[in-house]
Amino acid sequence: MPELPPLLPRIPHGGPTSAAFTGLDFSVNADPYGPNPALVQALREADHAHYPDPTYRAVRERLADWHGVSPSEVALAVGASDLLHRIVRAFLPTGGTLLSVRAPFGELARAAALNRAEVSVTTPETILNKIQPGVSLVYIGHPHNPTGHRHSEQQLQALAAACQSADALLIVDEAYAPFLPTSSVPRTASVIRLLSPGKAHGLVGARPAYALGAPEVVARLDNLAPAWHVPAGTAVVLAALPEAGDFLEQTLPRVRQEAEALATALRFLGPVERHGTPYMVLEVGNAAAVAAGLLNLRIRVRDCASYGLPDRIRISTRRPQENVRLIQALKAVLEDVYG
Repeated sequence: MPELPPLLPRIPHGGPTSAAFTGLDFSVNADPYGPNPALVQALREADHAHYPDPTYRAVRERLADWHGVSPSEVALAVGASDLLHRIVRAFLPTGGTLLSVRAPFGELARAAALNRAEVSVTTPETILNKIQPGVSLVYIGHPHNPTGHRHSEQQLQALAAACQSADALLIVDEAYAPFLPTSSVPRTASVIRLLSPGKAHGLVGARPAYALGAPEVVARLDNLAPAWHVPAGTAVVLAALPEAGDFLEQTLPRVRQEAEALATALRFLGPVERHGTPYMVLEVGNAAAVAAGLLNLRIRVRDCASYGLPDRIRISTRRPQENVRLIQALKAVLEDVYG
């Protein structure tokens, strides 16, 4: 039998697990005022009785027109994880190197491991010196999860140019970009943008995602997708995005205000890192113990050990009354853990 990919454990994520949970979930970085009614309506009206167009031409054209690109520069997917696994299969050879600014999204690291490739983690200060021939992929969260750090437009330009010179592909993961002021991402053959708008629209269960990249990059991603790889419901959600912005205009300013108020309250309990995103990290010492204690009180947060931060938890804002309950529970758990 030929050598097969290794069997690897699943990557931990925020959100539900196989265990029943009915409490408050602060571990998912999504708009707490969702789901967007316009997208829910589109989902309800989708044609679930028939196969969708296998080329998804209308959806690609709609997104392409919105972003000012050609349909051949749009790749559709069910979740950014799907795209990341396909990117690795297409562009990261066995034994190759994936370079990530800070810890990468767990699914990307897992995809690289399945491909028997190396993951090298670096910092924003040293990244340019690390992009050398032999590096196949460079990954940045824009903004990063869980820290919220974001690169400037000048830094993105420099990264794109360095990747172009090294014949590498720069992955710009914009899962949480809608929560922050708009910034320009270079449009070059060395850049592929990942967009998973379900977070900002509070509709993560539909798993809408797409990538923008050069036609030759998109063609390789499409080549790795099975037929009808996007269900009809997810396809209509993607097609409806250009007209669904009212929800973001109404809710995201409130989310920003409530996240800042939550960060202010959390600073009385420990050091907080936040850079404008709805999520933040709180230094608590033993993150696993604190997360477990909160779970016993029916409150879920994200233990950041898988990001290399075992002393921190990630918290994403919910509504004000729910945030008050979190603060009260945190005080009790920290007192219980540390006395």
